[in-house]
Amino acid sequence: ARPAPSSATDTVGDGHLAAYALAGGQRLVLAVASDRREAGDHTIAGVAVVLLSLLTTPHQGAAESARAAALVRLLLGADAGEVAPLLGADEWIVVHARPAAEATGPDPLAAAALGAALGSALVDATEEGGVRVLLAGGAREIEPQPGWTLGVSAPVPPSELSAADLRAERAVRRAEATRSALVRDRGEAGGGLASLVTPDEARAHARVRLAPIAASPALVTTLRTWLSLHGSWDRTAVALDVHRNTVRQRVARCATLLDADLDDADVRMDLWFALRWL
Repeated sequence: ARPAPSSATDTVGDGHLAAYALAGGQRLVLAVASDRREAGDHTIAGVAVVLLSLLTTPHQGAAESARAAALVRLLLGADAGEVAPLLGADEWIVVHARPAAEATGPDPLAAAALGAALGSALVDATEEGGVRVLLAGGAREIEPQPGWTLGVSAPVPPSELSAADLRAERAVRRAEATRSALVRDRGEAGGGLASLVTPDEARAHARVRLAPIAASPALVTTLRTWLSLHGSWDRTAVALDVHRNTVRQRVARCATLLDADLDDADVRMDLWFALRWL
């Protein structure tokens, strides 16, 4: 017997009709009627067929999983800004997950179960042996999942899905390094050093790093002001309403107590980060 066609088209007068069979064996069809046929109509309809097949298939088999994975890669690619809006979501969350107890990679059924627990059929394998899950809508709160280590991106618009994918991957690596069940990326502009640690970790670092001068508000304030003004003695003196020699003496005292070379840019950066959290 000849296989049933997966799509059919016809033209009636000035109208164009296209019908696409959905996967899943439920005898569902997507019908599209339009006044005229545009060059990108078939591509858009193809994406819609994949989406509707995922939504209307109760249990994902190998074929459905493959389609879901392909769609995830499409959404995370260069065309995300064009494809993602078809799902009707203004924001997206990317989750990277790695099995907590095995290093050989997740079982496909376990990966599908994780997607179901998070509320999404958009699941794809990662090169590192884990999975990533795309969730439409930024309002939901992702919770830790038994047997998994998760890295969760901040909600982003479709145009930033690729960047969110990288941040979620970085977050799951951070989770593994700190033996945490879940680490969230806070979506700070450009990522930056502050996005690599939690506020609790940052405050703990600040307390330890600045302990030698923490008991002296004058030293802490002088060092913070001096660093914020890029090491300018005169501007710091004006800002603090003290003599520039006083600034020099206090900064030299900070360098001695902290055992720090304040001419080193890396040292200045480290101290500035710590001062922000003290």
